[in-house]
Amino acid sequence: MGNLFEQASDYFNRIPDGHKNAIHRPWNRSVDRVLRGMIERANNNGDRIINVGNGIYRAMPGDPVDQKEFHEYIGKEKSRAKSILLKVGSMEQAFYAAGVKE
Repeated sequence: MGNLFEQASDYFNRIPDGHKNAIHRPWNRSVDRVLRGMIERANNNGDRIINVGNGIYRAMPGDPVDQKEFHEYIGKEKSRAKSILLKVGSMEQAFYAAGVKE
């Protein structure tokens, strides 16, 4: 059925608008990993693809369910970002406190 990129591209090209049309993630973990990379690149370039457990779709402004799930998704992403920054800061502090100089 083609290579991983082709399979992931097929999924990506079928990502619909709105929660009512959401598609499920691929069952193949390798294809899923490639698809998640594609989604991340798309979102970094202005897309709005989300998955909060009920499937993958492009959140539509004006739809109450989409808006709720979009805000839930953004909240989780911001929480992850804060957690990573806290971890990195703590690691740097411990590293330099150990006497290592830049």
